[in-house]
Amino acid sequence: MKTPGSRSLFALTSSALALPGIALADAPPTESSLSYKLSNYQEDDLSRSTVIFGDTHRYDIDVHQFQLITPTSRNTALQIAGNYESLSGASPRYTTRGLNGESLVIMSGASGIRDRRGELSIGGSYYLENGSVSANVGYSEEDDYRASYLGLSGERHFNNDLTTVGLGFSYSTDDLFPTDAKLFNRVESEDKHSVSAVISVSQIVNRFSTFQSALSITEHSGFLSDPYKLRDVRPDNKTQITWSNAYRHFFVAADGALHANYRYYHDDFGISSHTIDLAWHQNLPHSLKLVPTLRYYSQSAADFFTNVDDFLNPLSNFQSSDYRLSAFGAVSGSLSLVADLGDWTATLTTERYLANEKYAAHQVRLPSSALVQYVRSSVGIEYAF
Repeated sequence: MKTPGSRSLFALTSSALALPGIALADAPPTESSLSYKLSNYQEDDLSRSTVIFGDTHRYDIDVHQFQLITPTSRNTALQIAGNYESLSGASPRYTTRGLNGESLVIMSGASGIRDRRGELSIGGSYYLENGSVSANVGYSEEDDYRASYLGLSGERHFNNDLTTVGLGFSYSTDDLFPTDAKLFNRVESEDKHSVSAVISVSQIVNRFSTFQSALSITEHSGFLSDPYKLRDVRPDNKTQITWSNAYRHFFVAADGALHANYRYYHDDFGISSHTIDLAWHQNLPHSLKLVPTLRYYSQSAADFFTNVDDFLNPLSNFQSSDYRLSAFGAVSGSLSLVADLGDWTATLTTERYLANEKYAAHQVRLPSSALVQYVRSSVGIEYAF
């Protein structure tokens, strides 16, 4: 048995290149590259004082990622990406109220939650004199989940190639068939569909600075609830709006670059969030690069979030105790070491993530007792030929 919460965790560890609508590159590649990345994502155990039943050990995920990018002609390129992921651990099933009024968690048993996921994505780009057009298709499968998607994107350069406007469109269809559906009175099969569109503008400010801003809208329809929770009823439609901004500046004297990003997100579940991250890319002797990163995140709660499940609430009323729908804040820091070895490039990264309602910039009326903290480590290697 597993929970669909793992899908969000998979998404957390998956490469952005697996997402629909992402163009291969700004210009046609002049050589082929083959890369492999191994990542481990380990959530902290929950405190036994918070968990009154079930296993306190949370998700442990191993991720293998493969990618091939190769030119197929002077103006075309092909990309093939694959992921294989394995998961084990326990997940919150429902919440209840303690003797002092606090929210307590009932977890699943870790021995019953194991899953594998495989994904394959194939994409291609055609490069014009003043832009490019890209497309990709992909398929993903788990024990209880199948997803198919496609994406189209294009970009056009203006102002002597100093300004670039990009457009993207993606569509995905997902099928869910929970394990042990009859035994635990879960839905036997459901589906959902997602449509997304994005527009972006990139500007080269000068030879040291660039800026990009993008606006995207995504519409989800179908089954959006969590069938593995005892009481989880969500609307069957959700609209998401995201505004993303990125600034890059190279400092000659320091031989390093600042990467600054800000993202605003809002959906009609009632969640709004802000994300700020800063990274410094420092060039070092012997073709090494050190990249420290700091990130801050804060979100408000969904309109129907509760930190104590109410089983007397009619099923016609929306309700969820999913910690991902609560109000909270999070801080994270990572450190990457990149070694350029000629045709080979090696990258080693470690990240620490801490979530707590005390870190929130938004008001927290109902704090969740199941927020996640994790360590993620990865090692990657790329070969150009």
